[in-house]
Amino acid sequence: MAMPAGTRLHEYRIESVLGQGGFGITYLATDVHLSAQVAIKEYLPEEIALRRPDGHVAPRATRHVERYLRGLESFLAEARTLAALRHPAIVRVARFFEANRTAYMVLEYEQGTPLKAWWPQHHAVGETGLVERLLPVLDGLEAVHAAGFLHRDVKPENIQVREPDGHLVLLDFGSAAQVAAATDPDAVVVTPGYAPIEQYGAGEQGPWTDLYALGATLYWCVTGKRVPDAETRQHDPQAYVPVGAAALARTWGPSFLRAIDWALAMDPAQRPCDVASFRRMMCADHVNSLDLHEALQQGDGDDVTTMAAARTGGGGARTGASVPTSPTSATGTTGRTAARRGPLRRAVARTVTPRDWPLAVKLAVLLVGTALLPMLLAGVWNLRGGTAALERAELENVEQLARGSAARVGQFIDDARHTARGLASDLSFAAFLAQPDAVQAGVLQQRLKAFVRGDPDLQLVIVMDQKGQALLSNDPEVAGRNFAFRRYFREAAAGRSYTSGIIVGAVAGATGFFVAEPIHAPDGTQLGVLVVRVLGSAVSRIVGELEENAELTPMLVDGDGVVLHHPKREHLFKSLDVLSEQQQSEIKADQRFRRERVESLGEAALARTLLSARVPGHRSVVAGGDVRTIVGYAPVPGHDWKVAITETHESFEAPVRELWHDLLLTMAVVGAACTALALALARGIVRPIRDLIASAHALKAGDYDRARVAVTSRDEVGQLARTFNVMVDVLRQRERERRIGR
Repeated sequence: MAMPAGTRLHEYRIESVLGQGGFGITYLATDVHLSAQVAIKEYLPEEIALRRPDGHVAPRATRHVERYLRGLESFLAEARTLAALRHPAIVRVARFFEANRTAYMVLEYEQGTPLKAWWPQHHAVGETGLVERLLPVLDGLEAVHAAGFLHRDVKPENIQVREPDGHLVLLDFGSAAQVAAATDPDAVVVTPGYAPIEQYGAGEQGPWTDLYALGATLYWCVTGKRVPDAETRQHDPQAYVPVGAAALARTWGPSFLRAIDWALAMDPAQRPCDVASFRRMMCADHVNSLDLHEALQQGDGDDVTTMAAARTGGGGARTGASVPTSPTSATGTTGRTAARRGPLRRAVARTVTPRDWPLAVKLAVLLVGTALLPMLLAGVWNLRGGTAALERAELENVEQLARGSAARVGQFIDDARHTARGLASDLSFAAFLAQPDAVQAGVLQQRLKAFVRGDPDLQLVIVMDQKGQALLSNDPEVAGRNFAFRRYFREAAAGRSYTSGIIVGAVAGATGFFVAEPIHAPDGTQLGVLVVRVLGSAVSRIVGELEENAELTPMLVDGDGVVLHHPKREHLFKSLDVLSEQQQSEIKADQRFRRERVESLGEAALARTLLSARVPGHRSVVAGGDVRTIVGYAPVPGHDWKVAITETHESFEAPVRELWHDLLLTMAVVGAACTALALALARGIVRPIRDLIASAHALKAGDYDRARVAVTSRDEVGQLARTFNVMVDVLRQRERERRIGR
């Protein structure tokens, strides 16, 4: 049933079979344009369909046709829903398409280990590690539910532990159950032990259905056992052992265990109705993880700002409490001259002259500077290094994004060329051009209309004679007009295939590009030209997908540097730099953009970078006059277009600046605390010195009793105090001897 290795599906080459079930086959494949591995799911319900020798899939019997087609529609509906989801914890659907009379879903190939095999080897991470890894999965599941979709098959085998970072990602959605429900209402496709009773057809399904399966997965993680299947539990309620009673081998938080039992309630009405409710219960024993997680998801900085303000205020209060050590508190008389100078002049003089500062202030400044200066220097160094590393990483990121978009645009253009080449090779058009016939013209015109209706990216197909006269078209307004002045006609009339740039159509009014192919008779004689007009919106849609990130500005420019796609409509069809008069004349003569002149955006540096690019790359430029910007760019294969993605330094450096502000705030708080501590320590050091000064003044006045200093330590100051006391005793004795001698 599976396609052999080496089979080509568009740009994908089948390598091997990853898995095969009753409703489809999953292949490992290679994107030959990007040299990247992908996983491709093929819709092939083996009960009602088979693969024919030509590779096409077909129903086994006529009675299965309706079921087969309903299942195909359901498969495509699922693919469209998943393709719209962008979440790191959900496997991404990159593309879906129909081929071989069936449908295919192209998914990112996630390398890693299923949780089923990973958990037994890493259960030592415990409850905290499991909860932290599970929170992004809950976010992804919440996004799926918000899109009106269910996973329907959550289990350890479908949760992959990514190889590079150890994050969890949800894989294989329950498409088998989705398709089965669409093809046969009586079909039941579930995983026993992980599917709730409503998946057996006994109730309405909703977010609570996936939460039951998630609870069963956690039950297995905690106990190592699978929950009894829902039908068994329905007939024997005692079959289920609460997780708290089953988890005898290790200690788990009570709220965590209650959350598992809650999710595994048989009655859907008794389960959590949404992911948010389950998350709150599950994380009740992990408040810090939950608070941080919710803050990241909501992106609300008000609480953080309030906390920062409180911390700053608190630091200020502490600093204020430490300040009262006054430089004028030194003991002793300063004399008549100093007294006449006044307290204000003395304070100013001491403030501007560091050598006159009180010793306590000098010691405090030294201690605080010693503590904070290395922190500040390290912060500046790390800021510069972090900013440079972040810029390098972001440059590589925007280049990779530009490469991917350029490859997809190139593939889209190639598909359009194949379409035009296939139509031009149809001998019916050659026969008509060789001998025009009104009846045949009507038949061919209807064919063209049907062909355009079948491809939403096509807008117009024109068959012209060698003079540029439109003889056939799906648009009646085009028939009879002459397009000999158009470059795409001139190139094809000369026998060359040609793909134009974006052109604003005179008839259609919308943007698009033209693919022209010569039409030859069987003997090789050229009879005319076939032109296909492809909607420019299809190209814009590919490049515009990157606009989901508001920090990025994706754009598409042609070989003249004219902007073909930009998030800001006022930039469309303006050139990055000033065009030469020859370029202006050529654009006007070709009526390419339906305007007299193409205005300039004044982005000379960006224009030089893109117009000279022959291979993908990246660099920093100054855009918009003075805005530092990075740009990643890549040429579109087979065309002179360039895909460029710009991002301002301000946007991607914002996290680093926030860290720097946090560092400054931390330094302010630490500085206040250090200042208070340093002042207290300095005053403790200076107090014995002040006592010595007071004792010296008492000795000078002859008061030997007050001249003694209390010795409270054995350090240098204590030694000085003991020496001073000995000196006082010696002087007292000599004074006594002197008096006796009289």
